[in-house]
Amino acid sequence: MGRPLRIIQTELPYHLVCRTNNQTFRFDKRHTTRIVFNTLRETHEKYNILIHHVVLMANHYHIIATATEENLHRAMQYFNSRVAVRFNKHTGRSGHLWGDRYGSCIINTDEYYLACVRYIYRNPKRAGIINDLEEFSDSSFNFWAFGKKMDVILVEDHLVLIWGKNKKKIRKNFQLLVLSEGIWISDREVRKGLRRRFFGSADFIQRMHDNYCCPK
Repeated sequence: MGRPLRIIQTELPYHLVCRTNNQTFRFDKRHTTRIVFNTLRETHEKYNILIHHVVLMANHYHIIATATEENLHRAMQYFNSRVAVRFNKHTGRSGHLWGDRYGSCIINTDEYYLACVRYIYRNPKRAGIINDLEEFSDSSFNFWAFGKKMDVILVEDHLVLIWGKNKKKIRKNFQLLVLSEGIWISDREVRKGLRRRFFGSADFIQRMHDNYCCPK
């Protein structure tokens, strides 16, 4: 059976993830982080992909982004290939960097989106990399929650827009979203949902399936 076709759309955000082929690879090396962030900025500039949130883990990345044109597949091919070439050149390694093609999941813009954002930002703590999320510099959490500078060009998503223009309010809401311990959708449910094509309510998933997966 062949791989399922990519669903290309410009209305809703995607959760994008890709794992390395070599489990000893570590994104937390500073030069590797610079490679990824610089390439992500180039991808935004070249393909106008709107990057909202990014988290670099030990052997994979999480990106939440919106495509403004029907070019997400080309943008991600560019991003992954450039990161691989630059990382291999820097480390002197050869061969495939990525274990498989990237995964993409369309997210419903309601409480499921909130759960997804919370999930990826808490990943470093959940994985035991750090105890305090404010110590983790390889994500955009500190940008949104504390106003720290970041090399990636980040674009406001609907969370920021509904929270208004007051930066203090936006930062406070991000802190509450990510740092609070209350869970309304379990990590297991989020992880399971993001492995599929769509993440949201049953009605949302059915509607997306009817629109994109059923022949007209």
